[in-house]
Amino acid sequence: MIRYGIIGCGNVFENFQVRPLMSTEGLKVVGVCDIDEKKVKQVQEKYNIKKGTTNYYDLLGDKEIDVVIINLPQHMHVQPCLDAAKAGKHIYVEKPIATTLEDAKKIINACQQNNVKLCVGHQRRFINVEMKAKELIKQGYLGKIFKVRAIACWYEECEIESRKWLLNFELGGGGPLMRWGIHKTDTLRYLLDQEAIRVYAEADRFVHRREDITVEDNCVSLIRFNEGTIAELEVSNSQYEGGFSRGETIEMWGDKGTLWYQPSTGLMEFYSKKKTNVVNEDSFIKLKLEPDHKEFIRIHRKFIESIEKDLTPPVTGEDGYKALEMVIASYKSAKELKAVSLPIPVKS
Repeated sequence: MIRYGIIGCGNVFENFQVRPLMSTEGLKVVGVCDIDEKKVKQVQEKYNIKKGTTNYYDLLGDKEIDVVIINLPQHMHVQPCLDAAKAGKHIYVEKPIATTLEDAKKIINACQQNNVKLCVGHQRRFINVEMKAKELIKQGYLGKIFKVRAIACWYEECEIESRKWLLNFELGGGGPLMRWGIHKTDTLRYLLDQEAIRVYAEADRFVHRREDITVEDNCVSLIRFNEGTIAELEVSNSQYEGGFSRGETIEMWGDKGTLWYQPSTGLMEFYSKKKTNVVNEDSFIKLKLEPDHKEFIRIHRKFIESIEKDLTPPVTGEDGYKALEMVIASYKSAKELKAVSLPIPVKS
């Protein structure tokens, strides 16, 4: 049994993590930490968690805890990760791994130096329709992929009183590119098994234009990969859903086929020159994989296995770094109005 401690009991923990964690075989949450003492007590009582504290060093010093989950605001990930690594705790850090490449490097190096496992919370790799897309690609239904289009666009009100830092770029916030576009940069690497070598992006504020908002509300990035594939990434938090895209889609074109799917709904269509339809070989195959909402369970099962069997974690620190690098390159390109080559030089 691998025993977890939670650092940060806010929205991510309550809305996305806690129920899957309680349902994951081989895992037990034994401690929680939050600066809000009332919140700690509520979480302990609601989920029958034995230990609670407002000081995360209490969890790091607890010999009963094997893994800590870092759920703090993204610009605050680095120090708790460094402290956890030094304490010998394995780490699951929510995405993004950090907000700068320098901090991401520090986290990765600390985990390597202290021989602890690091997993980054890109759980969307483990959505069932994403895994099906990966399977179809590996089986050769698309052939050599030359173009991808990833869309993650919807509307949200920017009235986040408790998380004002999200709206301020200098305080470590980020618009839709950093908040959910980074899931898509990870997905692109996951599906293509390629590395980005060049990024050109345009970003701006078109709708959310209050003076206290300094993060983008729209960004379009063109990403070139090392085997030639061109990817287009579109993100927005000021775009009302409608039309064909319905907020979130991925489209892929290869020299043998085409794939279109929606990760959140499970809808998928694909065409391939391989024999896929015995009735009409020129038609698209239509599938629907009902979302089972088990992506968190899958990633934590694999993380537990990596700890128990000394294997590579399901989403490594390097994976988190590469996803962040494409985001950083996009921001840099949009600011300088020129293409940015990768990898980006970073001081060790």
